[in-house]
Amino acid sequence: MKKWFKNAWNYLKKHICGLHKTISYVYRKSDHLRIYIFFDIIRCFIMYGANYNEYRIFELYLINRKLEDTYLTKSRHDIFAPYLYNKENLELLKDRREFYKKFDKYLKRNTCYSKNLSFKQMEELILTSKVVVCKSATLKEEKTKILNLKDFRSPAFLLEEANNNKLFVLEECVEQNELLEEINPNNMNILSIVTLKDKGNVDVISATIKFGTSEKYEYDYKKSDYITGFVNLETGKVTHKYRSRNGKIYSNHPVTGQRIINIEIPNFKKAINVAIKCAKEVDDILEIEWNFALTKNKAILIGANLWEDYTFSQIPEFLNKKVGLMPYYRYHVDKSKKL
Repeated sequence: MKKWFKNAWNYLKKHICGLHKTISYVYRKSDHLRIYIFFDIIRCFIMYGANYNEYRIFELYLINRKLEDTYLTKSRHDIFAPYLYNKENLELLKDRREFYKKFDKYLKRNTCYSKNLSFKQMEELILTSKVVVCKSATLKEEKTKILNLKDFRSPAFLLEEANNNKLFVLEECVEQNELLEEINPNNMNILSIVTLKDKGNVDVISATIKFGTSEKYEYDYKKSDYITGFVNLETGKVTHKYRSRNGKIYSNHPVTGQRIINIEIPNFKKAINVAIKCAKEVDDILEIEWNFALTKNKAILIGANLWEDYTFSQIPEFLNKKVGLMPYYRYHVDKSKKL
């Protein structure tokens, strides 16, 4: 107990500024006294592992204790993690070569690994595509560069540039859907779909669309302060405002000014179907976030990762009757088998 209080005190000292901002925010939004808010944050931290950001985001200060207990906090998710995946066995999500090999039929574009192919084979890809997406071999790094053949004397010089930057995975550049291109032409905008596998059955538990906000062309949306919209799983539409990583809220894209709410995501059902098929092919990682590029009539698998954005997916206005994901995880995560 003494150790727990020491850790709690160290945490408070480290996060005193963020805690103060949260208390001030809640004070403005409610009729609670500041001292009450402080001890209520501590209570929620003890009972649910909710940090002060989760306390604010989940609006725990507005709901009863029965509803409070429905929210999946990071601490709670960490408890489920050993039953969802084995940290020592995540090669599929770390190595792009392994991922592309396993899910080749869902990529819908030409790809190659420069160290395994002859120059002639790589030259074919470069000459066919003209614009080549060059990526790092590891999914974790997500290092990406777009190279255009017109900027080089020959395919050999393009390949040399890719190799010098340790970008050994080359792939055909795809054209994104007209709607997404109109909203944001400066990044490859991504649809993310989260699946959870339970005894062979696969559920889709969340979907989000991510728009980059670069002011000049930059393929990777993560290199900007991207904005995220929650997609309704039934309709495939975004009806709520978008959030950026720094907490700003948007109804229009901040660069192009295009309206981004009340839009229907193209090829959404196709992406859902592909995500479910892919999830069924993986036995040792039960919770996965699948990422798609959306073209004129296809959902193209780009990559996948462990899901970390469960907080965003539980913003109360997105939820039915403000019920979070905890009851679902309690029911579906099989704790009889540790991965």
